[in-house]
Amino acid sequence: MLGSRAPISLPLALFGAAAFTILAGASFNIQDQKAETVLLALLAGVLAFGAGVAWRYWKYATGAGVIAILIQLLAHHFQLGDRSLHINLAGLAALGLGGMLFTIGYQKVTADIHGRVRDLENLNARLEEQHRIFLAATEDPTLQSGSIAELARNTARQTSSTICCYFLAGPDGTSFVPQEGVGLETLRPQAVDRRRRASDPLLEAVESNTEFVTTDVQQLGALFSYMPHDLGLETALVVPIRVGDAIGGFVLIANKPGGYSVDDRRLATTLAMRAGAHLASTHAVALSKQETQRYALLNDLVKSASGLSFEEVLALVLDKGRTLVRYDHARVALFGAGETYTMTDGSAVPVPIGSSALAAVSLGQTVIRKAVTPADGLFSGLEPPEGNPVAEALVPIRGKQGVLGAICLGRRQANSFNQSEIPTLDELGTMAGIAVENSHMLEKATGQASKLDTAINALGEMAHSLTSVTEGAAVLERKTLESSARLYGVSHAMLTRAAADGKHRISDAIGLAEVAGGEIQNGQGVVGAVMLSGQPVLITDLSSSWDVQDPNLGNNQIRGALSVPMFEGKKLWGTLSVFDTNARAWTDDDMRVLTTLANESVVAVKNAELYDTSKRMIWELSNLHEGLKAVTSTLELDDVLEIVLGWAGKAAEAQIGCIALLDDETHALTLSGAYGTDPVTAQRLALEMGADICDEVLHERKPVMEHMDDAQSGSGPLNPRAVLCVPIMLREQPTGVLFLAKYQAGQVFTEDHLRLVTALGAQAAISIDNAKLFKSREEVTIAALKALAKAVDARDPYTAGHSDRVTRYSLVIAKQMDYTPDDAEAWRRLEQGGLLHDIGKIGVPDAVLSKPGKLTTEEFDLMKKHPVIGYEILENLKMLTDELVIVRSHHERADGKGYPDRKKVDELPIYAWIVSAADAMDAMTSDRPYRKGMSMEVALSEIAKGAGTHFHPDVAEAVLAAAKSGALSVAAQESMFKDAPVVGAFENPTATPTATPTVPPVARKA
Repeated sequence: MLGSRAPISLPLALFGAAAFTILAGASFNIQDQKAETVLLALLAGVLAFGAGVAWRYWKYATGAGVIAILIQLLAHHFQLGDRSLHINLAGLAALGLGGMLFTIGYQKVTADIHGRVRDLENLNARLEEQHRIFLAATEDPTLQSGSIAELARNTARQTSSTICCYFLAGPDGTSFVPQEGVGLETLRPQAVDRRRRASDPLLEAVESNTEFVTTDVQQLGALFSYMPHDLGLETALVVPIRVGDAIGGFVLIANKPGGYSVDDRRLATTLAMRAGAHLASTHAVALSKQETQRYALLNDLVKSASGLSFEEVLALVLDKGRTLVRYDHARVALFGAGETYTMTDGSAVPVPIGSSALAAVSLGQTVIRKAVTPADGLFSGLEPPEGNPVAEALVPIRGKQGVLGAICLGRRQANSFNQSEIPTLDELGTMAGIAVENSHMLEKATGQASKLDTAINALGEMAHSLTSVTEGAAVLERKTLESSARLYGVSHAMLTRAAADGKHRISDAIGLAEVAGGEIQNGQGVVGAVMLSGQPVLITDLSSSWDVQDPNLGNNQIRGALSVPMFEGKKLWGTLSVFDTNARAWTDDDMRVLTTLANESVVAVKNAELYDTSKRMIWELSNLHEGLKAVTSTLELDDVLEIVLGWAGKAAEAQIGCIALLDDETHALTLSGAYGTDPVTAQRLALEMGADICDEVLHERKPVMEHMDDAQSGSGPLNPRAVLCVPIMLREQPTGVLFLAKYQAGQVFTEDHLRLVTALGAQAAISIDNAKLFKSREEVTIAALKALAKAVDARDPYTAGHSDRVTRYSLVIAKQMDYTPDDAEAWRRLEQGGLLHDIGKIGVPDAVLSKPGKLTTEEFDLMKKHPVIGYEILENLKMLTDELVIVRSHHERADGKGYPDRKKVDELPIYAWIVSAADAMDAMTSDRPYRKGMSMEVALSEIAKGAGTHFHPDVAEAVLAAAKSGALSVAAQESMFKDAPVVGAFENPTATPTATPTVPPVARKA
């Protein structure tokens, strides 16, 4: 307040001082004047006052002052000693001072008035500019259209610019590409290389998400390949466009009269953020649509390919591929051994690829051939029209093992294929590759013609199994309400969405929780009025507006109400309302802001719903695809059952589940796997409590889905709230059931779950059948190998029963070491490894194998080959893993001096060292023709001495501990050489002492 008075008080003080001095000066000027000199005194006083007024113009002021003094001297007849003359001259000085003070005060007042007028004009101009920016920021968005040109025109208009151009990131992300803009008639925008960032301040600002302002036209050189010298550029503003976490481009605006203020920059940043959000959502939705269309095609393929042969599957792929690529005729070439190929509809005799166009395809390249004639060799099978050339596209069929063949497409137009179609052609080749690989896999496992790729089958079925969408749309609706309430400082807000029969459903509300989920009729209250008119409704006080009373708001003391429509295109999508508990005079700006927020919310919610739905579908399809890959990655029956059950439970969001298969002999259901609980509980739930459901599913061959609503449901594992049971069908015959259960309130199985689990059950049937077949073949193979191992033992009468005893010792030692107590498969492989460890002796000559005396160096070298021979016999049997290590490494030593690979203690798994110790144990305790078998005590002392050199120290310790506890003892065997001498542990005396060997004798060990 003091500051506002200070400029006024000084002029007032000056005017007061001027008045006082003028009065005093006038009084002194006429004092003692005679009648004939009064007029002269008055004239002198006026001139003195005028001199004071014109004090800034000193020439005139001095002249007037001197004349006034002379007139006063004249009136006194130049009598300088007259006392009254002095008083009159003082009066003249006072009048001059008064004139000067009056002038200064007047100038101060007028300067202050002019300054205030200028401030008011500037303030008014700023308010008008603020209002313009406010209207631009709250203008209804026009981003529903995908036109960047329309976006540029709006941005130019909203920022009062004559030039506007959007530069967006290119497909490879290395450049910013100019779009159609405004005011670019004389300019030539060019793509901007983002890698020039370090050398260009404009690009540096954009990449660091900072606005860039310049008045130097040369600093825009990176944006244009040509700029005229007479462009007349005043000010340019560049604002980055952020898309997600990355810079997606920038907008250039220029030539706003007066330049760009801080508010202009803030407005431009807001418009850029809005454009970035729109571009991001549009791009995401477009990608989701493309992905959904692709999976829809895969789903259609799966349905149509069920039960078809390998050739029929390929023909179906080509037929369905017409939705991706247009062609007039097509064939498939499959690559074979020796760089050859065969056509699926031609001769089975392989044809060399040679230097034909298929040579590049075999290396993974898609080849486009234009103007091809029969003389050039036609692979598509297309007959040229009247001898005219045709066009061909040769697409590699890619699989995990490389290029499997080529899809050969033909068109009658000689130049109709182009480079832009290559990505689509590659997509078709990938689909065919999946079909070919899975057909070959099923053909090997079942000996039947293949069906369409099981991965595509499960992936396609998933497209019909969406159970829910994410809560992205609901979160956006809640944020819209929260933003609205916070914007207007109220505690009540409501959002409705159009429902059936012209009604609106209350989708969400703040401060009105009791009305959420309710319905509003046309014309009912404030919202009903908006529904009828499609126009905003502003109510200052509901208590005085009887025609818009709303029973939904009656218990909340609502008085002020503002409700606006939400449009999707021209269709009323919903309403957005805010309510005040006090009477409130809403303004047009309040209505504009809420309308803007409502319309932007519609765009965001619709995009979120579409994007979240597509994302959820793709996520579920991907999960099912991963589960399918896991199922087909193994042929172990237990693993297959566990994977199928686990993925079914996850996909259907079940807490407990089980698989029960029909027994081949009793034809009764037997529990084969449990999920989320123990086998006993699963047995009671599905096969006892749920026996009627399982029997119905098997008998009717149809799934059963039930929901239980009683209060006891969900209280225990035997009282589920919902169950789903589907048959596992193989060749149209039931082989078992897949049973799932839920226990949480409100959680039920849906039709989407039913379709999903049914599809997975169908795949499970094939995988289970393959696993059973594989297991049966494995058992036959292992039995044959064991018989062969016994036959090898029988070749040497001195080592009869050796493999059986080594296996027994190995199992005792492993049990002492607590070897993988929960892994039955590891124990089975350990037992098989012990039985097969000497199978390589089949490649050792009988003369060496059964020689009773010491072996020569050459003979011992032959004997040492038996681990490698055994390994090479068995290595191609894919069902053997640990066994191969045991066969190859049972003669290795802990100190690395063994054979064949001189492995040390930490280079082999523990089971190999267990069998090695068991092998040595039997060798030392068995009778030979050249020495008596040792006692248990002597053998144990040898093992103790060899710990860390010959034997793994932990295994040696386990042998001693097992023997001490009585678990390990010498296996009973009938000695064929009871009179053999007792010698050292590994000694092998010569059968004929007088013989002189030609090479140094070598000690022999079993």
